[in-house]
Amino acid sequence: MQLEFQCQKCEDAFSVEIADLSSDPAVRCPSCGAHAAGDQVEALTSALEEVFAAVTPLRRKFTLSFEIDSEDLPPPYDEAPAVARKVELLDEEESEDEEEDDEEEARDLDL
Repeated sequence: MQLEFQCQKCEDAFSVEIADLSSDPAVRCPSCGAHAAGDQVEALTSALEEVFAAVTPLRRKFTLSFEIDSEDLPPPYDEAPAVARKVELLDEEESEDEEEDDEEEARDLDL
């Protein structure tokens, strides 16, 4: 059984075996190296173990299947994640223009 992830930073998709999380609680994007905090992964693993324990007795009478998409969580869990966006870097041309402006201002002040 696997968990599917999509990195918020580079948008790469990857999967992690649930059994692997029990022995090594690490979720790391193979493309850019972004990772989840160990305590967050351990909390997820514990919650999944509780779900599996709750499903076990139901298996005698029902087959159960569900999918969780973090974008479609029910209230009160539906708040958007607080992701810090990086400030976009200026184009080289814009940077050069700003440097020229700064040099002109410095010359004007010297006069």
